[in-house]
Amino acid sequence: MASLKTTVARRLEEIGKNAFEAARDGGLERNFINDILNDKKKTVRGDNLNKLAKGLNATPSQILTGSFDDMPEADLPSETDVSADLSNVVMLPEYDVRLSAGDGFYVGAETTKREWPYPRFLVVDQLGVSPNKATVQEVIGDSMEPTLSSGDFVLIDMNDTRIGLPGIFAVWDGDALVCKRVERIPGSEPREVRIKSDNPLHGEYRVPEEQVRIIGRIRWITRRA
Repeated sequence: MASLKTTVARRLEEIGKNAFEAARDGGLERNFINDILNDKKKTVRGDNLNKLAKGLNATPSQILTGSFDDMPEADLPSETDVSADLSNVVMLPEYDVRLSAGDGFYVGAETTKREWPYPRFLVVDQLGVSPNKATVQEVIGDSMEPTLSSGDFVLIDMNDTRIGLPGIFAVWDGDALVCKRVERIPGSEPREVRIKSDNPLHGEYRVPEEQVRIIGRIRWITRRA
C-alpha cells in the first residue's frame, strides 16, 4: 500500500492541480496538502479525509488504497457520496512497531505509521471490537507457524487483555513486543506466566507476571495470497 504522501503527489499530477488548488477545492486549510507532501502529516481521517478526497476528485477509499479508476468529471463523488463511503469503514492505526513471532523487536516510537480501512460490519458487528481500542500490526518471524506467518498483519483488540482465556496475544514480555500464547502458571510464587510458540522448533519461556504487559488479543489475520 502506497504512503499517503505518494498517493497524494501522484493524484495531483493526474488531475493537474497543485496542492493549494486541491486544498481550496476540498475546503481544507491552505497548507493542509502541502503538509502531507512535506511529511508533516502522515494520516488523514474523518471529515478531513472527505475534504481531501473531494479536492483530489476521488473517493476516500481511493485515497486510502492509492488505487484510482478513471472517473469522468460528471461522475465525481458529491459530498453526500463521500460521507456515505466512510459510514461503512473504520480506520485502524498501524503503529511504528513490529510484533515478533521470533526473537522479538524492541519497541520504537509508538507513532502512527499508517491507517488501515476495515469494514465496519467485520470489526464492530462480527468481532465486537471497539475501533478506538484496536490496532493493526505486522508479524515478523516464524515461531507462530502455522497459525501466523511472517508478513501477516493482525488486528489486535486492546480492550481484551484477559490471559485467563485461551488465545494469542500481543504482549510486552519485559524485553520485546511479541506475538505469542500466554497463560498463567498455577501455584507459581512469585506469580509467573508461560509464553508459548505454536512452532514446535521454538520453545516456551516463563516470565514474572509483574513484568508482562498485555497489549491485546489477536482477533483477525490479514494474509497475502
